[in-house]
Amino acid sequence: MVSFSSIITSFLLVAGVVVAKPVPKTAEVPVVTYLGTQGPILSSGAWTSKGIVYTSGTVPTFNGSIVAGGIEAQTAQVIKNIGVILEEAGTSWDYVLKTTVFLANMSDYTAMNSVYGALLPSPKPARTAVEVGKLPGAFLIEIEAIAAIPES
Repeated sequence: MVSFSSIITSFLLVAGVVVAKPVPKTAEVPVVTYLGTQGPILSSGAWTSKGIVYTSGTVPTFNGSIVAGGIEAQTAQVIKNIGVILEEAGTSWDYVLKTTVFLANMSDYTAMNSVYGALLPSPKPARTAVEVGKLPGAFLIEIEAIAAIPES
């Protein structure tokens, strides 16, 4: 025999599921999108949440064109592009916690590392560098970064 309280409990459970509405995701800080629309390959520049900036893989472009000059010039341009994104988000390279460097060819590591070391402030952020099969747009390098937003 089914009790009256079991029927009421089941009814309330089903009614709660039917009328429940999903809560939309809201960000504390607006999405940062610098460089996000300057070329067909680029996605959004970064996303901010809870005082942290997550940059998308940033590529060596300027005004939508790939920077010429090899791995050194491309590394410098990527670092500059990320710097602009970080500035828009209210932070800088001084607050970068971690980077991931994607290289089209690991033989470019030493040259990339020389530019990276010269342009980034000390202490350097934690870093992972990997060779990938191919980068979109025939880029030699792509870098993503995670940075803290300093409290005002």
